[in-house]
Amino acid sequence: MRRADVAFGSVVAIVAAAVLIMAWQMPFYLNNVPGPGFLPRIIAFVLLILGLILVAQSLRPSIPEVRAIGVVNPIETKTHGKPDPKEIAPHFFPKKTVAVFIGYVVAVPLFASIGFVLTGVLLMAYLLLYVEKRRSVASYIALVAVPIAIYLLFVQVLSIELPTGLLNTGILGI
Repeated sequence: MRRADVAFGSVVAIVAAAVLIMAWQMPFYLNNVPGPGFLPRIIAFVLLILGLILVAQSLRPSIPEVRAIGVVNPIETKTHGKPDPKEIAPHFFPKKTVAVFIGYVVAVPLFASIGFVLTGVLLMAYLLLYVEKRRSVASYIALVAVPIAIYLLFVQVLSIELPTGLLNTGILGI
């Protein structure tokens, strides 16, 4: 049993239950659209379930520790199978994370000037070909198909306009 997990799960469950009680007093739907109680009820219910799951997992008996029988390597005797604290991992720099962030920072201003679809194609090309180094046929198909599918989903199905660029040429803005 891990006391910290039991305490944290209990606090989350209690707070979620209190929010759920308060959200239950607000209308779930109002004029055929989600009302002010819609999102708080859903979030509170999910948090209540997750808090209870954390408590239940914490109360289960833990897996017993396995100990070696017989001759043990002298290094493992000293460190109990854990890495030596003197061995510090080499300096880690999140190259991919920074590369993805730079891609998004560059893509955001491009939406207004060259449109959603062309920006999406360029961003996906950068992410798939440069960052992830995936050069399969499926990657090249996804470069074009995914931005077009997202554009059509937003414009045709959800009726949400996306930028088409300064030239405003074509239905897809390319």
